[in-house]
Amino acid sequence: MLDSGINLIDQHFATVQQWDDEPDLQNKYSFFKAQMMLKANRQKDAIELNFKALARAEKNGDTLAQMVAKNTIGWAYMELDQNRDAINWFYRSINTSKNPVFYEKYNFAFSNIAATYNTIGKNDSAEYFIKQALYYSRIEQNLQALANSLAIQADIFIDTKRNAEAEASLSEALEIRKQIGDPFYVLSDMTQLAIYYAHNNQPAKGIALCKEGIRLAHRYNLSSKLSILYNALADNYKAAGDYQQYGETLQLLIAVKDSVYKSASAEALAGLQTKYDMQKKENTIMQQQFALERKNYWLYGSIIFSLMVLASLFLLFKSYRRKQLLRLTLMQEEEKRNSERAVVTAEEGERKRIAADLHDSLGAYAASIASNIQQLEESLASDNNTILHELRNNSQAIVSQLSDTIWVLKKDALLLTSISDRVKLFIQRISPSYPAITIDVWEDIGTDHLLPPAQAFHLFQIIKEAISNALKHSKCTQITVRVEAAAQWQVMISDNGRGIYKETVLAEGGNGIGNMKQRATESGWKIVWQTNQPKGTKVIIEPTTN
Repeated sequence: MLDSGINLIDQHFATVQQWDDEPDLQNKYSFFKAQMMLKANRQKDAIELNFKALARAEKNGDTLAQMVAKNTIGWAYMELDQNRDAINWFYRSINTSKNPVFYEKYNFAFSNIAATYNTIGKNDSAEYFIKQALYYSRIEQNLQALANSLAIQADIFIDTKRNAEAEASLSEALEIRKQIGDPFYVLSDMTQLAIYYAHNNQPAKGIALCKEGIRLAHRYNLSSKLSILYNALADNYKAAGDYQQYGETLQLLIAVKDSVYKSASAEALAGLQTKYDMQKKENTIMQQQFALERKNYWLYGSIIFSLMVLASLFLLFKSYRRKQLLRLTLMQEEEKRNSERAVVTAEEGERKRIAADLHDSLGAYAASIASNIQQLEESLASDNNTILHELRNNSQAIVSQLSDTIWVLKKDALLLTSISDRVKLFIQRISPSYPAITIDVWEDIGTDHLLPPAQAFHLFQIIKEAISNALKHSKCTQITVRVEAAAQWQVMISDNGRGIYKETVLAEGGNGIGNMKQRATESGWKIVWQTNQPKGTKVIIEPTTN
């Protein structure tokens, strides 16, 4: 029947191949003929025909035809058990286009690559691709593709011991096959059902089904299905414990495969002859060993069972010990975390208490002193005003310092923007005393960093000291505070004064520089003094690491 079909196609094929203005029709004839060849085990001829169709499709930019040609070449390699080459061509077919519209129109490559992956034991990959095949088949309502995909999915379920799901997929596939009526695919489904019987302790049904399938394959000249039918028959004989028939069936399977390889080219079968020669030798050795293995079966089985029991007990004991150690470790870690939380809570409470005490006692007294000095200054003679003015400045400095300290202590953590805002308040407070000097704050904060209270206080004091030094010693007219933050932060205080201090002054720590260095060191920061361009000094503070 297949030969008659191929002959019928050949009657028109030569004529169609001359119609260069009809490449789509040429490809359709080529693909149909290639499918007939594959069903007749003429893999070499099918590959050669599809290479010509692929070149034609690439020349004309026919994406769908390229996908079909690549998939059919992969199918031929799959029938020859050259799984690596088959997978390679299926991937080429899938990757021809990323447009899902083409997958809906032609999705056989997804089901074929799933079947090949399942053959080599990569069940996870097989399951991924078969889901894709089913998805696109149902969208397009392609019954043939859907039935193929369901049958392959059933095979995957069987191999992964999900028998109930396998039965459901097989039942749906068989219902669709009844609508299609193609004996080629009916034999595929009979094979899948026979494999299902072999894995579900029903080998008698599987044996009968395989024999019926083999009879139909000979009747319809579908020799390409004989290998999978004999393979399923061997599985059922093995499941039934009939090792003599199992061995004889393997011999028939090898003979069928030998006939396939002899009909293909040497290039297409490179390396496979050796493989199947080894299978023949292994089968002979296996048959010779069957008698001996049957005698020793119970002994070996008992030994293996005993070892498995001992191993299971050992693993259970180790698992119990591991769980106990893990439970103890978790308890110790939880106790440590509770202790750390208690310490942090106590520290936070003490810090807030100190802030409240400073605010309620020293803060109130300092504010009262400043008020009293102002009253004295208003009532006493002008000769004493200089002294009183100095006392007032000192008392205001005390109030300001206490305010800054309380501001820091009241917070669990401070954002960089909060510190920048505090600097602005400081500048606003001192600016009237230096009318000839302009002080600006520039912010470029992409990521706002949180600083602990101690670090926030140190940074604020360093900035204040840098501003004060510039005001008192640089003879500048402009001071700029620049706050930048991204992956890490940086603060720079620059002026346009007389320039960087002498190294001796920096080394000795004059003008509060020693305190600035000490604060930076305690906080894990780097602080440097550099010459500002075109003149002046700049102080840079930044973390030592990102």
